[in-house]
Amino acid sequence: MTITLPPALNALVVKKLATGLYDNAADVVRDALRQMEARESALAALKQEVQIGFGQLDAGDVVEMDRASFLNHFKARRQST
Repeated sequence: MTITLPPALNALVVKKLATGLYDNAADVVRDALRQMEARESALAALKQEVQIGFGQLDAGDVVEMDRASFLNHFKARRQST
């Protein structure tokens, strides 16, 4: 597969290669695609959680929390996944 990048993106690839973290342009592109997939996966999981939350709100299944309690609850949920 051959791709052509606009000058700004090509310059970014060259900059990434100069760091020494990548052996070639294909490695840079592969890493970028992996990061894009991870971001999209995280966004999909977040959207699913939001839908669950709205469903709970609609059903009246709510618990009032202060800010500190909410943040502790949120951190605990993130660590358990």
